[in-house]
Amino acid sequence: MAQRGHHLMLLLVWLATWLALARGETRYEKFLRQHVDYPKSSAPDSRTYCNQMMQRRGLTSSVCKFTNTFVHASGATITTVCGSGGTSASGDLRDSKASFALTTCRLQGGSQTPPCNYNADTSTQRIRIACVGGLPVHYDKSI
Repeated sequence: MAQRGHHLMLLLVWLATWLALARGETRYEKFLRQHVDYPKSSAPDSRTYCNQMMQRRGLTSSVCKFTNTFVHASGATITTVCGSGGTSASGDLRDSKASFALTTCRLQGGSQTPPCNYNADTSTQRIRIACVGGLPVHYDKSI
């Protein structure tokens, strides 16, 4: 019985810690963590880049995120899309006027549980993002 109580206490401590961390990240900060890599982190090849970045950014913790795009521009530069650097698409979505260097990581194979293995596509394209309060909060797609 004492062991069960100990396990329950550990679970409650873990849950409280997780909730505190989850609450501490704003939508803008989450956008930066998931989608901004500037200057671009070095890796021997684009596939290694994706495997490392997806893990470093916490996108492979319990489930492998299927696809994710990294924008190789500063947060400030991307934020201009929410204003004069972008045009309205629909709702909160904005299309960039300028093109950005991008790396899109796509999960390879059928398993969505770690270890995760990604393929990479690099391109230079315009982007569509969602903005709230003048800040980017969601990466929608390249256009």
